[in-house]
Amino acid sequence: MSLKKGNGPKVLPATLTISGQGSTDKLEVTYHNRKQSEVRERLESGATMAGLIAFLVDSWDTDFDLTEEGVMAFEDEYPGIVEILFAGFHQARRKELEKN
Repeated sequence: MSLKKGNGPKVLPATLTISGQGSTDKLEVTYHNRKQSEVRERLESGATMAGLIAFLVDSWDTDFDLTEEGVMAFEDEYPGIVEILFAGFHQARRKELEKN
């Protein structure tokens, strides 16, 4: 059995392919492997989405600061990036069933 408590990876690397504004770009992101309960707790305590992204992302290959303010500046310049980063987190964290 390989699925054991506390045995998950600490970080989750992901390549996000993002299109819009006339181009398609790749963003390399490494997420912290935060539990759903941790994300829910942050949201219930009043965290902003920008603050939540700063909590979820360990590193990224962009020159925007990885702070709540940096995430807000990123969203200001590239509308939709917060939603993309949040969806990317869930996709990177989600387990999938393969055909048996």
